[in-house]
Amino acid sequence: MYKFLLRSLPGQASFIRTLGVSTAKHRSSRRNESSDQIHDAMDRYDRNRQWRRTKDGHGHGHVSKDSSFKVVSYNILAQDLLVEHFYLYGELRTDCLTWRRRLQNIQREILTLDPDILCLQEMQYDHIFDLMQGLRVGNGKKLEYVYKKKTGERTDGCAIIYDACKFQLLDQRPIEFYDQNVKLLNRENVALFAKLGLKGQTEKEFIVATTHLLYNPKRDDVRCAQVTRLLEELETFSCDPKSGQVTPIVLTGDFNSVPNSPPFEIITADSPPAKLLNFKVVEMGPPGPKGPSIASTRQDNWITVDYILRSLSDKSQHQLQVTSIYGLPTVNVCYHVGPIPNHYLGSDHYALGVVFNLI
Repeated sequence: MYKFLLRSLPGQASFIRTLGVSTAKHRSSRRNESSDQIHDAMDRYDRNRQWRRTKDGHGHGHVSKDSSFKVVSYNILAQDLLVEHFYLYGELRTDCLTWRRRLQNIQREILTLDPDILCLQEMQYDHIFDLMQGLRVGNGKKLEYVYKKKTGERTDGCAIIYDACKFQLLDQRPIEFYDQNVKLLNRENVALFAKLGLKGQTEKEFIVATTHLLYNPKRDDVRCAQVTRLLEELETFSCDPKSGQVTPIVLTGDFNSVPNSPPFEIITADSPPAKLLNFKVVEMGPPGPKGPSIASTRQDNWITVDYILRSLSDKSQHQLQVTSIYGLPTVNVCYHVGPIPNHYLGSDHYALGVVFNLI
């Protein structure tokens, strides 16, 4: 079956990448598509995804509007990767898979979430202009971005988009995990760091980092090596060698690792290289009886591989307080909504968000 799909892929690839549905049969189907179906998908999505305040957001600690900011992390599914692995999306309507349709849905969702900082994975380099154009028109913010494409010939990478009215970009560092001298670091994955300062509060700085680790489910060893390199780079980027002070860090991304897996244990370990930074995962939903009952994507089953973490180093002058969370849907909700992308959701991952207060 897979050989057949791969043989037919080139034609499908062109079909998806450019104009999308073009035959009379599909045009007729699209015209006759029931608006009730679209509204039902939107209702099922919106009804199950809400911002919720944490205990810190209910008065346990001072929440300053000037010091708070909203971070959203989102793997938006690069169109070139969708085309390359088109057989994975065979159960979905093809008109939901065109870049034009997905871009509209992704922009709509981001504008609705209205983040101050947006961390994107699988951001295709030749699509970032289209995305930024729509976001700049829609939200009234002064958006700027930094970007890092994957090593080699891959066309996607990581982006950090921020509101330049609220933040000043102080420094940035693109990270390539590829290292020809290290056997386990022979993949094209990357990370991206941005050090931001709150305008009007020059003493308040923090780092936003995002990454997309290797997908291969059988290669935890590679992801462990990538995570180790990530932490080493974050330590040198965040630590002042003179004072020993550590800048607070928001770490986001698609780690392609389930909770309690070896790569994630390295990130949250109370030992080097993670000890100094002291990362804690922001919980995106209530735990189930046998572990987390939420999901961010589907890989055979609905699982969580996307996270937002914060550093809680005792060597930081300021701390990141969590005041609100845009939690991930439960597994049951994911099954109820159905496969994604769909008429309303533009990616095969769910977005997640956190409002932080820098205290």
